[in-house]
This record gives sequence, C-alpha cells and structure tokens, in this order.
Amino acid sequence: MSLTGIAAMIAAVSFAVLALTAVYVAARLSGLFRAATTMIRQTSEGHESVLARVNAAVDRTNAQLDRTEAVTGSMDKLGDGMTELAGQVNAMADFGKTLAGSVVGGPVGKAAAVAYGVRHAVGLRRGSRRRTVGGEVVR
Repeated sequence: MSLTGIAAMIAAVSFAVLALTAVYVAARLSGLFRAATTMIRQTSEGHESVLARVNAAVDRTNAQLDRTEAVTGSMDKLGDGMTELAGQVNAMADFGKTLAGSVVGGPVGKAAAVAYGVRHAVGLRRGSRRRTVGGEVVR
C-alpha cells in the first residue's frame, strides 16, 4: 500500500466515523423533535380547554354585569324617589314650623298661655296641690 492509499483509507474511516456520528445525532434529534411535538400538541389541547373555561367565565361575568346594570338602574330610580320624598318632608316640616309658630305666637297661643297662668295662680291661691306641670314651686 502506498502512502496515498493509506491517506485515502484514513480519510475513508474518518468520513465513516463522521457519518455514523451524524446519523446518531440525527436519530437523537428526531426523538427530541418528536417529544417536543407531542408536548406542543398536549399543551395546545390544554389551552383549548382553558380557553373554553375562560370563555364560560366571561359569559357568566357578562350575565352578572347585565343583572348589576338592572339593579343600578333601579337604585337610580330609588334615589330619585328618595330625593323627591326628602323634599316633600322638608316642605311638610317647614309648614309644621310655620303652623306651630302661628299658633304659639299668635292670639290662640297667647290666650292659652294666659289661661294656663291664671289657672296656675288660682290653684296656688287656693292652696291645692294639683299642678298642671310637674315640678316644685319656689316660694
């Protein structure tokens, strides 16, 4: 064998080793790619179920918001009614104050005060213990 033949033989063996190494690496990579593909497929199937649950949750939330909107509208009407009622109560209170002021400060109130004073004075003169208002009389 000549020196060229030996070099060719070394080159052929080196090429065969490199080829076998490449085949081995390709086989390992194909297994890795298969596992990655399976994992991606399972993950996408899991995402579909998660997305279905998320869509159901969003639908339930929308239904709750619709009901909340109806309640909020009712509360707005109730607030308007309460405001109107408060205005009417204030008007009635003002009327009551005016009526009481006119009765107490007017001729009827003055006459009632005079009648009470006269009756009380007569009762004290007679010495009766009957009082129209509780409390002690200071002498």
